[in-house]
Amino acid sequence: MKNNIIKDKNSQKILIIGANGFLGKSIIQTKHKDKNLSQKYTFIAADLQNNNIEGNIPFWYIDITNDNDTLKKIIKISPDIIILTAAMTDVDQNEREKELATKINTEGPKNVLKACKKLGSELIFLSTDFVFDGYKLGYYTEEDIPNPLNHYARTKYDAELAIIHSETDYIICRTAVLYGWNSEKLNFITWLIGKLEMHESVNLVKNQINNPTYVRNLSEIILKLIEKNAKGIYHTVGSEALNRYEMALKCAEVFNLNKKLINPIEDISQLAIRPRNAALDITKLKQLIGSELKIFSLLDGLKDMKEIRDLK
Repeated sequence: MKNNIIKDKNSQKILIIGANGFLGKSIIQTKHKDKNLSQKYTFIAADLQNNNIEGNIPFWYIDITNDNDTLKKIIKISPDIIILTAAMTDVDQNEREKELATKINTEGPKNVLKACKKLGSELIFLSTDFVFDGYKLGYYTEEDIPNPLNHYARTKYDAELAIIHSETDYIICRTAVLYGWNSEKLNFITWLIGKLEMHESVNLVKNQINNPTYVRNLSEIILKLIEKNAKGIYHTVGSEALNRYEMALKCAEVFNLNKKLINPIEDISQLAIRPRNAALDITKLKQLIGSELKIFSLLDGLKDMKEIRDLK
């Protein structure tokens, strides 16, 4: 049964697990930029290390694979909401190290879920478009039944099922191809910009379709879903689905790079099987927040990236 703890809705405490990572850091920055959010929410950061977290944010060391320690620390923090961004996201590494991947991506969220049940906290869980097998023509909706093709997707879907079948309030945010400036780690777009700026050619597939998602926009979307008291599964991705070759052409256009260096190929050998079409429908998301918050296309995100760099 849910714990009937009375929460102060005017000042909610949000624990971000994975706060040192790409998305976690971006969520904290987004909150700081918005005075309304800063007044409404208090953020606490948690991760395995503290490299990127601002000094005014309280930090806790939490390893979600450690069941007892995770439970004790979260109960001590007593958050109203937990945003769980921590995960093992390298798809091929998941295939190579299946036991570790399951421990982090499935058992870890289950450990966090135990604390949510104890406290009556809501869980915001980041999942993936890869839960679908890619055989559908057109866009996947939240009502479509997942059928994971690789181990990464299976670990994420197993975590989704545990959350759905719990008695905890939750939002599952399925996202894809997260991009934006990141000093710690390359993503598809920053890798591509680096290659083209070095005048190196790249071979990119036309048979893998996803919705590229701008990290700053995803951060805004997550906080808006919390603000709107949303519940359930949402596809929280960019507004258009493209293959990698199409993404690269748009990137070259915005950053004035040589499109002739981008070579389309039909297939590529990868350890983990990827769905060919993982296009996600965002109608449900747009119906809830579309009038209040713009959901970025790839062009919108790339232009914002360019503006940020031009200002430096």
